Amino acid sequence: MIKNVEFKTPNNDVLQGTNLARLYDDMSEKIVKESEDFEGRDSGWTLDEILRLEVRTNRYSPFRGSSSFIEVPKQIAETKAIINVINKRTLSVSCGLFSQLFTPTPATPTKRQVMSPT
Repeated sequence: MIKNVEFKTPNNDVLQGTNLARLYDDMSEKIVKESEDFEGRDSGWTLDEILRLEVRTNRYSPFRGSSSFIEVPKQIAETKAIINVINKRTLSVSCGLFSQLFTPTPATPTKRQVMSPT
């Protein structure tokens, strides 16, 4: 008798800097552990062969939602070479342009908050 069983891994963001070999090893390790757990549940079943491997992909859209703020790595932020504007708006382009044109005044609460141009 044959029984179809699915072993799944969680979704992962695969970006340009992702170590694909490590990601593959981590995912493979999880699937092997799940198959060993399945065989060890006193079910009497054994894994004979893997019939199919399915890889699903989705488009990565990091700017969905209410903010386009991305925290920069600490080592970059500490250089004070950039201003990373915290914004809660979806209009990231206008916010970015505004941050380039806006000169902070003493009334500005912090360097990282966006003030209304009006």
